[in-house]
Amino acid sequence: MKMRARNFGRAVVLACVLAMPAMQGCATNTDPRVAAAVDDQPFNAWLNNLVDRIKAEPNYKRIPIDTKAEEDQFLVWLHDAYHHRITRQDFAAHVNGRYPNHQNEVAFIVSRLP
Repeated sequence: MKMRARNFGRAVVLACVLAMPAMQGCATNTDPRVAAAVDDQPFNAWLNNLVDRIKAEPNYKRIPIDTKAEEDQFLVWLHDAYHHRITRQDFAAHVNGRYPNHQNEVAFIVSRLP
């Protein structure tokens, strides 16, 4: 459980860096895809690296991901793109379609996908 809480903390850090509001406490995720992303250690290691790069990028602007449902959807898309279940182009299309005017931020994330 301690590892799960640590991984959840990493997801919260990403949420903050991506300018999503910090979540209150450690809520149980009902979507198994979200739980899989939170529990995926290699994904979380990559995510931590992405977070560090985002922090160092002065031109990165907030993507307006403001609800828990939006946070979960973004995490699922990112996890799917990381594991090549969707293409980089599909990820970009999903995020750009939902959050227009953030093409630079999406391109920044896409360029760092494995």
